[in-house]
Order: sequence, then C-alpha cells, then structure tokens
Amino acid sequence: MRTMIGGGAVALVVAGLALSVPGPAEAAGRTPWHVTIYPDRTTLTVGQKVWLTGRVAKAASGRLVRLYERSSTTQPWHYQRNALVHRDGSYTTYDKPTTNRQRQYRVVMPKSKHHRKGASRTVVIDVYKWTSLTTLAAVNDQDFSPEPSVAMNGVSYPSSLEAAIFHYPGAPTSQSVEFNVNHGCTAFRGTFGLSDDSVAGSQATVTAGADGTPWFGQSFGVGESTANTVTWDTAPLKLRFTSVSTVDGADGLGAVGTPEVYCELH
Repeated sequence: MRTMIGGGAVALVVAGLALSVPGPAEAAGRTPWHVTIYPDRTTLTVGQKVWLTGRVAKAASGRLVRLYERSSTTQPWHYQRNALVHRDGSYTTYDKPTTNRQRQYRVVMPKSKHHRKGASRTVVIDVYKWTSLTTLAAVNDQDFSPEPSVAMNGVSYPSSLEAAIFHYPGAPTSQSVEFNVNHGCTAFRGTFGLSDDSVAGSQATVTAGADGTPWFGQSFGVGESTANTVTWDTAPLKLRFTSVSTVDGADGLGAVGTPEVYCELH
C-alpha cells in the first residue's frame, strides 16, 4: 500500500530543511567582533616597548587576537604576534621597534561561528633614536668640521665638531657649519666648549641655532665647557654652529663635544 503526501506537506518539509541549513545571507548577517586598542604611549625611543591593550568581548574569552604593524599607509600590514583574550574580554600585547621609523598598529579578531572578523582602529607611534650629528652630511662647512675625537679640559669627546683657524689674506673671522635635519629631529644634546688644541690664554664664543633662531651662545676659555640639551617645539630644517676666536693673537678653537640629535626617519 503506497502512502501519499500532499503537495502542501511536501512544501512544508522542504521549507523546514532549508531553514535548518545556514546560507550565505545568514552568514553575512553575523555582526563583526568589536575590537578596541589603546597604546601606553605615542612616542618612544628605539629599544623601548609600546604596550597595547584593548577589549573584544567576554564571548571571545580564550581566543587569540592578532597584532599587525606597518610603517605607513602605503605599506602592507605585517603579522607580529598573538595575544590571549582574557575572561573579561580584554587583551594585552606589545611591540619593540628596532628602527626609528613611525609605526602603525591594529589588532584583528578572526571570524568565529557567530561573528565576522573584526579589526581595531589604527594607532600611530612615533619612534625616535639619538643619532650622532657627525654621521649626517655637513653643508656650508667653513672650517668647523667633524673630528673623530676632541678634547676639552682633558676629557675626550668622540665624534665631535672642532673649529680650525687658518691665517691667510681674506681668511674668515669665524668658523661655522650647518646640518640639514629635515624636520625629523626634535631635540639636541652635546657639550659646548673650547678645544684643548687652542692656544693658552685664548677664548672663543660658540653659538648654535635652529632655522635662524639661536638656542645657545657662550664664551669659553681654555679648560671650560658646558653640557647642553634642548627640545624644539617645531622640528627644524637646519642647524647651524659657529665659533669666533675673541683674543687677538691667540687662536681659540670652539668645539661641540659628541653632538647628537633625537630623530625619526621619514
């Protein structure tokens, strides 16, 4: 005996099967994970860590988020490491840049059964490094040149600047040098003074300026020097150092011991 099922019943059975299988439309309707990110700092020195914390959701507890970084918006994202999502939905991760270039970071939570992939906003971190000024190309050098080492009051300063005086008709009365730092450096540190190569009884005035605005000026006798550090509100394009011998017949050679600038490459 054959059992017959009406067309309406068949339609209901088929409809029930269709509802039990998730389709593309249902998958597309899943909400993405909401991921937050907060850096513990926005500026650091090469060798320091930046800690990144944030939250996904308690439902993500036990899962792993992925940290990505890149150097600019024109570069692709690179995977760095995973971080565990804790019971309260939070995570903590870090990075330790090895070059003084700006970094961008974001955290991605992979898709799951009930959520699509989610990504945090992008955070930008500026990375700086103390760099020897003498490794940068000098411009407009007028007898104030980089030297492997300069002594002041018996103390040797490696990678320094020292004035030199030459006596000939029309010789300049001051020595100077400039460096283009291209708006990438925010601070300077070094020691200003009179080189021990100077004549006994001599003196020299040493000055320093950024984009035409002086930040240092002082006269020194033999055996005298002073350390100096400055931070600029606006990163300058050009730095200029000048030495002027001020005692007739006694050459005073101004010097800048181990000058360094705090820079980020562009």
